[in-house]
Amino acid sequence: MDSGNNNKGGFTINFGPGTRRGTSKGFKEAYADLKRKIIIRDSNRKGKNPFFILLAAVAIMFVLFFLTLPALNFMAPEFYTFLITGILVYNGLNLVAGKMPILKTGVVSAVAVALLIVVPAVLGFLSQPIFRAKSYSALIPVTDASFADTVKEVTYDKVPVVDREAAAIIGARQMGSVQEVVSQFEINDNYTQINIRNVPVRVSPLAYSDIIKYIINAKNGIPYYVKVDMATQEADLIKLVNPLKYSKSDYLMRDIYRHIRFRYPTKMFGETNFEVDDEGRGFYITSVLTRRIGFFGGTDVKGAIVTDGNTGESNYYEVDQVPAWVDRVYPSDLIIQQLDFKGSYTDGFFNSIIGQKNVTQTTEGYNYVPLNDDIYLFTGVTSIRSDSSNLGFYFVNLRTKEAKFFSVPSADEVSAMNSATGQIQEKNYTPTFPVLLNIKNRPTYLIGLKDASGLAKMFALVDAENYQQVIVGNTVQEIIRESNLRTDTSGQPGADAKEKTILIEAIESVVIDGNTIFFIRAADDDLVYTGTAKALGSSIIFAKPGDTINIFGNPRESQFDILEIRP
Repeated sequence: MDSGNNNKGGFTINFGPGTRRGTSKGFKEAYADLKRKIIIRDSNRKGKNPFFILLAAVAIMFVLFFLTLPALNFMAPEFYTFLITGILVYNGLNLVAGKMPILKTGVVSAVAVALLIVVPAVLGFLSQPIFRAKSYSALIPVTDASFADTVKEVTYDKVPVVDREAAAIIGARQMGSVQEVVSQFEINDNYTQINIRNVPVRVSPLAYSDIIKYIINAKNGIPYYVKVDMATQEADLIKLVNPLKYSKSDYLMRDIYRHIRFRYPTKMFGETNFEVDDEGRGFYITSVLTRRIGFFGGTDVKGAIVTDGNTGESNYYEVDQVPAWVDRVYPSDLIIQQLDFKGSYTDGFFNSIIGQKNVTQTTEGYNYVPLNDDIYLFTGVTSIRSDSSNLGFYFVNLRTKEAKFFSVPSADEVSAMNSATGQIQEKNYTPTFPVLLNIKNRPTYLIGLKDASGLAKMFALVDAENYQQVIVGNTVQEIIRESNLRTDTSGQPGADAKEKTILIEAIESVVIDGNTIFFIRAADDDLVYTGTAKALGSSIIFAKPGDTINIFGNPRESQFDILEIRP
């Protein structure tokens, strides 16, 4: 029998001479000895000078900054990710080639990383709506307004009917017709909706097809942009006054994002949109973001960077100083988010979840309306229960964030779209998201009806307050004209009704819904004079070009509704 080991069923741990078996003191002494050896070995490491390790880490982080372009701003989450990455890079280089004590630098780095994670997380949590609901609801001030007084009637030749998808199709067809351009460039998919001389258009610059085409053409820049008229659905390839030498398709320091990031390393960027001023020069407009609530909450726009696409000159403007020709400063998704915050948290956070009294939300979608030479985002407002009806509409200026609410109980946009397609269901057309128009002081949805090619082949007007009233036609001019006739106020004069004498240049009559309608063009102006046979009387039947008649009626922007012919 071996008398040296009679610990049956037990264990023996030998920590070296002089240590007791299986005791906690043995563990502690062994750990202390191991720690002492590591510290001695760590402090005697041989490697590169810490300055060179730091310099190498900075160089790597510069390359990373060049590639990822984070905002060096304490309110930007990516800034903390960037700092943590820098700490890890430094420790990795020190581990491989440095001589700084790994244990010491590791502990300090671990504490720093923990702080960079925990502190932003806590500050972000404290910035949430549960603590600051009132502040979130106040991000976008909204004023009540009259729809009829604010949204003026527009002529059919300025009604926007082209959405982004259709603009891309129309633009591609125009691009294909210019062989020397299509072989070198393609169209950027931006297609920003803007106003040029009070005409709603979508614009998008050309882009280099690939890096080889970039090398060939970079010296001369991008010479053209595509302009799609949103009313006529016509596209033109327009030559810029000065070619673009900074764009989204350029490389290195001519990439528009990298160019403005190195000019403004601490600013947080939102959208960057291409716009053209009234003189035909191309610019990139970049919204600059901030946080209004706490440290990380309440994202908002504080200004915009306007960059000349030819020279690269960039200027920062506060929101109230942005040039008037600029149309897009506030990102649409940010506006929708702030409107939803207002609808949800006006009466507090818990009301938005439990009681839900007076809680509203925007409808599923939005569109743009040209108004007073600005672009307004419009969307419906519905209850939190989404009962297929709207409480009204929001109109928000995308340059100034001026927001208006029109209290107009109506059908929501999806119901109107379904009603429009139901009139021509045999054609299987797809409806576009509506544009809200003022037709004789009534909010009316204009909906494009697209075929399989993605282009609008027909159009529909749907009364927003009574979505069963639908007018479908082949052109916008046709359906607006018919709507004007259908909504005639039974011969009632308006506040601006007047009497005038006109010389008939041309006169035609058509029958619509069983009613004979006369259309008259005068020799001395561009108005279209319309009236029913009942209102004009039998004498109109014998009227002919060259006759002079004295009329009384309601003048409109491009039309004059004749109520009667006077002696």
